[in-house]
Amino acid sequence: MFGSIVRNTLTKSKNVVNLTKFNQNNGRSSLSSSSIKYYSSNNQNRLNNNNNFNGNNNSNKNNNRNSSWMFGAGAAAVAATALLGSILSLEEQNKDTTTTEKKEKIARPEDDLNIEKFKYVIIGGGTAAYYAVDKILEHDKQATILMISKEYEVPYQRPPLSKNLWANKDENVKETLEYSDWSGAKSKLLYEPESVYGNEVLQFIRNKRVVDIHLDGKVILLNDGTLVAYEKCLIATGGEPRKFNYSASDDPRITTYRTVDDFRKLHDVVHDDKVKHVTVIGGGFLGSEITCAINDNLKDKVKITQVFPENGVLPLIFPDYLSKYATDKVKASGVDVLEGRLVKDISKNNDKLKVQLDNGSSIDTDHVVVAVGIIPNTDIAKSTSLEVDPVNGGYVVNAELQARSNVYVAGDVASFYDYNLGVRRRVEHHDHAKATGELAGKNMAGSADPYTYLPFFWSDLTDHIGFEAVGNTDAKLKTYAVWEKQKTDDADKFSKGIIYYLNDKSKVVGVLTFRNYGKMDKARELITKGKPITNLEDLQHAISLEDEHH
Repeated sequence: MFGSIVRNTLTKSKNVVNLTKFNQNNGRSSLSSSSIKYYSSNNQNRLNNNNNFNGNNNSNKNNNRNSSWMFGAGAAAVAATALLGSILSLEEQNKDTTTTEKKEKIARPEDDLNIEKFKYVIIGGGTAAYYAVDKILEHDKQATILMISKEYEVPYQRPPLSKNLWANKDENVKETLEYSDWSGAKSKLLYEPESVYGNEVLQFIRNKRVVDIHLDGKVILLNDGTLVAYEKCLIATGGEPRKFNYSASDDPRITTYRTVDDFRKLHDVVHDDKVKHVTVIGGGFLGSEITCAINDNLKDKVKITQVFPENGVLPLIFPDYLSKYATDKVKASGVDVLEGRLVKDISKNNDKLKVQLDNGSSIDTDHVVVAVGIIPNTDIAKSTSLEVDPVNGGYVVNAELQARSNVYVAGDVASFYDYNLGVRRRVEHHDHAKATGELAGKNMAGSADPYTYLPFFWSDLTDHIGFEAVGNTDAKLKTYAVWEKQKTDDADKFSKGIIYYLNDKSKVVGVLTFRNYGKMDKARELITKGKPITNLEDLQHAISLEDEHH
């Protein structure tokens, strides 16, 4: 999306700034005399020839997976091994500092040329980060942007990892990362090719983590000691898969699932001739989607067992009767579903893993995928006082998605006040990441718009289970459902329907359209009206059951 903006900006740019080199000097990062170099546009052709990272050079890409900076147009960086004295080291952060009455004042970037400075620094390389960059480039033609990602890949879409990507039968899918969307159109997982990143407008650091932020000094510390200064910063760090401590936790056959690297590894596992059985722990979105995706496309190759303690799949959003219906459909597709069972331990059993359940039974399996939700990444600002939501998790932001005047938060890690629902919440869905990323980027570039959007989400498990939903769809709420009438006695009684979720004031706060697509705008309109429903029959025709599109 922003590829054309970057290319158009580059043609007008005069200089390329090389990334700062740091040398160790008495425990401080110091600038060498040749650290910062300026290149005129006349040298652009020569510099472009130095770009080692591009979408057409897969062999070179594989050979450089440990590289940190995505450098194009001649830009390069050398990691710092020493920290600026004013920033606490990781060891110092772990010490008891209660006896210290005051901390040394940090030097600001303008006072210390050791620190490379960008107008915008984006912490994270996911959907929220990508769309923030898109809006920054749209609204600020003088932008200089640095993206910092703990992953190797440049920004990509996450939903296809547990859905469409598994339907691609091409043996090279791990490299091409291509899939077909719901309409049959071919798509790529990456939002933009790698060639878009690595220039004087937009740079990308891969395989690095931010371990601290100093808000007063506007300085970011990376896990390798590199220091980066910013004018405005976006935290879009998402979350980490939740893990459990099993007896065999160190066994590589027990994995989580969230990234494109996880897809590649699991793809290898299920295509290994020695692997005949995979156990998936979790009955929520990810656990159910990855179970059905593998089963639907590889059921002749590998057997899937899905285990979870709840009474049915998707129990947090589906009413009990629909959760049971969906569970039965997943079972009918060939999955061995063990609902109502808690995993007590996983141990090694010769060449197998033994999954021990709470009823005393066990499962011998070749591989285990733990898919039981994520924990928001709020550990990047250890020495600051960014507020963390004690109930929902995530960094607390205001209506403009600010945690501080120059620090914004978007995506899974943002705790925001939802004005439509009247509650503070945190959302872990693609549409929310896109919307908050766009708004944060726009506001960072000078706007001050509030976040009032109601994001939707969707899922497809089997041929029988597909839906879209918006708002608060907590299964604990009172619900009212409208289902299409059965045309025959043996017809599927839940073939198409709409479920309305009502709060204690009888207001519709959420809508789920089951196998009934393209109705989210109408659903949002109903929710934002905020009118109490005095007669539930009024909801019979509030949203049509007629087909729109999928």
